[in-house]
Amino acid sequence: MSQTPINPEVARQLEILRQGVEEIIPEADLIRKLERSVATRVPLRVKQGFDPTAPDIHLGHTIGLRKLHQFQELGHQVVLIVGNYTALVGDPSGRSQTRPTLSEAEVMANAQTYLDQFFKVVDKARTEVRWNGDWFKPMTFVEILRLTSQFTVARMLERDDFEKRYKAGEPIGIHEFLYPLMQAYDSVVIKADVEIGATEQKFNLLAGRDIQSAYGVEPQAIVTLPVLEGLDGVRRMSKSLGNYIGVAEPPKEIYGKVMSLPDHLIERYFRLVTDATKAECDEVARALRDGATNPMVWKKQLARRIVRMYHSAEAAEFSQSQFEMQFSRREVPSDLPTVTVAPGAFRARDLMMSAFPNQYTGSTAGALFRQGAVYVNGERIKDIAQEIRVGRGPGELQEIIFKVGRKMVRVVSNQAK
Repeated sequence: MSQTPINPEVARQLEILRQGVEEIIPEADLIRKLERSVATRVPLRVKQGFDPTAPDIHLGHTIGLRKLHQFQELGHQVVLIVGNYTALVGDPSGRSQTRPTLSEAEVMANAQTYLDQFFKVVDKARTEVRWNGDWFKPMTFVEILRLTSQFTVARMLERDDFEKRYKAGEPIGIHEFLYPLMQAYDSVVIKADVEIGATEQKFNLLAGRDIQSAYGVEPQAIVTLPVLEGLDGVRRMSKSLGNYIGVAEPPKEIYGKVMSLPDHLIERYFRLVTDATKAECDEVARALRDGATNPMVWKKQLARRIVRMYHSAEAAEFSQSQFEMQFSRREVPSDLPTVTVAPGAFRARDLMMSAFPNQYTGSTAGALFRQGAVYVNGERIKDIAQEIRVGRGPGELQEIIFKVGRKMVRVVSNQAK
């Protein structure tokens, strides 16, 4: 039996929405919803929730935000859930232990900065922002019991991270079982047609379909998205792991972090976190497969594009020129921060800690010397006790460029001896 042909407009939208996704569950439901939307000219309600558990978002978060923007460009209504109440519980997805509990004040403070960063990607004028505390705070205990009665403990333990923790004898808080139910109930309240989330959110997203059905709401279609690897090229991008690129970071910091990425992530980052077209990404892939191609050329293009997206074209140009001065031509950037010290003789570690105040402990600084990560005027220093004389007299250095990893600072004497 032949299938009914898909409306050309639905086919067009579906082709766009399939780009960069892991799964659409079930795709038949999304097609049906798109057909209804096209026929009635009523936009789909497309949901994603974010818990403000930290004040900043990083490039990994933007994969979902960019998909939301794609839905907006196709004429659909984005509903952004600020999880000021789910954040009090903490999403257990991908966790090997219970998340620390945040206070309501901490969550609200984080939320204010979150929203400013969201709208660097998503069109604010076409976004409905909802706070899930608006419906969770007034819930009665009877209403909470009704919600929890829709799921069994056995079903909850089917979740991979819960199952692993249970078998390993790791504690699981009862409040953690509430999280997927709370996320699901968000979909009930806002009548989500589609919910998007990372692959690790799949359990929560599927729970949303079940809870919507239990409350008499048409189940949402699910769009799962890939998880972005961080700067180490292996683990997921995460602030807690320190391998992230924040969208609100200074241009030079973003550029430098992108340039530190492993080469094998260049194409993936182009596809997942930039505004490059499919044709442009395909060209990157073809070029990188050519053994004669220097990956550095494309990594610079990637870094420039990301800085331009979150700052400006001028900032991207300046960041590249500063990077090339510092690393390609081994010159000192023109805007290098300067620290002044009294003239005299210093142990190398003590001078480093003066150059980078409140950034390193004595033991951390010592470890960096031993690892060969510390340079003074281009010379690697491994001896923490090596004497460095600062001043303007014989045998003294009037200016010192301290480099620790990618950080650089200029140290000068505050007076002549």
